[in-house]
Amino acid sequence: MFNTMSFSNKKQHGFIIPLASISLLALIAMGGFALDTGKVYSDYRLAQTAADAAALAGAFEKFNQRDSTIITAANSGATTNGFTHGINGVTIIINNPPTSGYYQGDFNSVEVIISQSTTTFFLPVLGINAIDITVRAVSNVNTASGRNCVFVLARNHKGAFEVSSDSSLDARCGIWINSKHNKASMVESGACVKAGTISIVGGYKTGQSCDAGGPAYQCDSGGDCPINGRHKSAALSPMPAADPFANLTAPMVNRLSNACPNDETCDATGCSGKEKDSGGPYEAYTVDTSGSKTLYPGTYCGGILVKKGNVTMDPGVYIMRGGGFTVEGGDSEVTADSVSIYNTCFWDCTDSNSDHSPDKGKEWYSTLDINSSATVNLSAPPCNGSSGGGRTCANALDGILFFSDRDAPASPDPGSAPVNRIDSSANARFSGAIYMWNQHLKFHSSSSGNPSDAILVSKFLEISSNSNVEINNSAGAGGSPLKRVTLVE
Repeated sequence: MFNTMSFSNKKQHGFIIPLASISLLALIAMGGFALDTGKVYSDYRLAQTAADAAALAGAFEKFNQRDSTIITAANSGATTNGFTHGINGVTIIINNPPTSGYYQGDFNSVEVIISQSTTTFFLPVLGINAIDITVRAVSNVNTASGRNCVFVLARNHKGAFEVSSDSSLDARCGIWINSKHNKASMVESGACVKAGTISIVGGYKTGQSCDAGGPAYQCDSGGDCPINGRHKSAALSPMPAADPFANLTAPMVNRLSNACPNDETCDATGCSGKEKDSGGPYEAYTVDTSGSKTLYPGTYCGGILVKKGNVTMDPGVYIMRGGGFTVEGGDSEVTADSVSIYNTCFWDCTDSNSDHSPDKGKEWYSTLDINSSATVNLSAPPCNGSSGGGRTCANALDGILFFSDRDAPASPDPGSAPVNRIDSSANARFSGAIYMWNQHLKFHSSSSGNPSDAILVSKFLEISSNSNVEINNSAGAGGSPLKRVTLVE
């Protein structure tokens, strides 16, 4: 028995040694594979970083109107990050405009493609001596005028964008509709939408004709019109656009108990309407005159209501603290140059006190309302100068005409209150951005909205009942407040 056991142990020793050797080789191979794949991934990320930096550098030259130095700047950006064309097998291609992707042919975009063969150390035992990597980046100078100036931000609703009943939207820019519903866009009953491009994340109603001639959807850019993502792969589908003014700084609002002047008076800080209750909200500050009236910047407790008269608004920021901004009647005309109107609640829109709910009445909160043959001609402060970061506006509200408090009541569905409206044969001419990201914006009943240099941003957009909206371009007053340089692909 002793000899047998001794023989068995010898056999085990003879088996374990080669097994251990094979296992060690396998572990070395696995370690080598891990090291090589880790190196390839690291090289890939370094190349992507260089491509991103190069695309941004080239786009900043485009932003500053230095087209002749786009390629030089892009190459310099890549070199700074360790990649130089012709060195160590690196190939760099720079395209303005891009030759592929969604921004193909867009002269406001710069495309950078970097290719390199990265050497392996352990994989040659498998016959793999090198792995080719290719990365791509696209940076866009978003001036809005050459791209998008109408943003409909609702994500899931039918009819988030609606143009109907012989109405029209003529936009020399891009329209972007975020809703993924299969009928996110409804253009019908002889209505017509013309734009540079029309992009819809979801679907749209098809087959309609425009009373002005041709299909209901018409694009200047050629190709598919509209571009939509219904039943398409993610690579071919438009992605939801981000709120273009998500980082816009709202003005400070003084809501202290003594912040409002006595009712129906003005002081250096603003004006108040009639006080409804002691310590409570105010009715709108009302202009009802057969002559002319000048309004000055400041906080308007109860908002502004123009019922009659020719009103001129001096340049500056106007804060509607409850009550909104209303112009009504054929005898009402408002003209304003270089103004920003910020619409907020009388108390803080997020105030937890139920007595302060903005749903209690229009004195607590109301909207933009231009109706009954009223006439307005309003423009935002010019967007000139530079505040860094690619933005060309010197002040936060430059280029912004209307700005609805982000915490204001939201429209839950198309047509649901609160609704900002240009209605009943009103004639409105706007220049600047109209920003109502969580609310419904409506042009209705033979109204004319000709925001010649405008950007429309709303949750829902409706143009109906023989109304017509025309946007000649979206530069905004003096330049686009959307102008920025950003990576887009």
